[in-house]
Amino acid sequence: MATVLEARHICKNFETSAGTLKVLKDVNLAVDAGESVSVCGASGSGKTTLLQILGGLDAASGGEIFWAGEKITSRGNAFLSKARMRLIGYVFQSYHLVPELTALENVLLAAKIAGTPMRTAKAEALALLEKVGLRERIGHLPVKLSGGECQRVAIARALINRPPLILADEPTGNLDEHSAEAVMQLLLELCEAKGTALVLVTHNGDFAARCRRKLILKDGVLVG
Repeated sequence: MATVLEARHICKNFETSAGTLKVLKDVNLAVDAGESVSVCGASGSGKTTLLQILGGLDAASGGEIFWAGEKITSRGNAFLSKARMRLIGYVFQSYHLVPELTALENVLLAAKIAGTPMRTAKAEALALLEKVGLRERIGHLPVKLSGGECQRVAIARALINRPPLILADEPTGNLDEHSAEAVMQLLLELCEAKGTALVLVTHNGDFAARCRRKLILKDGVLVG
């Protein structure tokens, strides 16, 4: 089975007034196509930092990252942006929806940036919004949607370009218990149905356990 994401000996240091803070020390990870992997850890352990490095949004202090077998370490922003658009979908804790755009327009924006023909993209966006239970809410602005509904829009947006990998950073962190359960179930089901790999950062042990593989970030390394 093809490996869609690989991290080799990743470390990340931050310089502080007290000296060098070593957040990530020797992180190694390989994620295969269609595989779901959860990453848990204490607050401040570096989970979000790791996800940003895996997605090319932050640079590691050392080590190598590969997307679909291609080394992306030290590549320029133009290359990373183009490759990320094709290979990776993001789901953030705070949704990051454009407030002036409707649910449908928010999903379509990701497709437009990727250069997908709008007729094709609209059909896909409508199908995704229907799958996430928002077919009747496509014309609503984010301010008119609940937190759970906003996160469902974000999931549809992450999947619109059919990326082989989804990176999800505490996607239920801002939701109530009922909405969190619904969103997590939906995310796992959609990734499974589409054969999309998932790396899930979460503090919720129950959600983490639903992934095929559960890892813990502790003392700067990933342990299983």
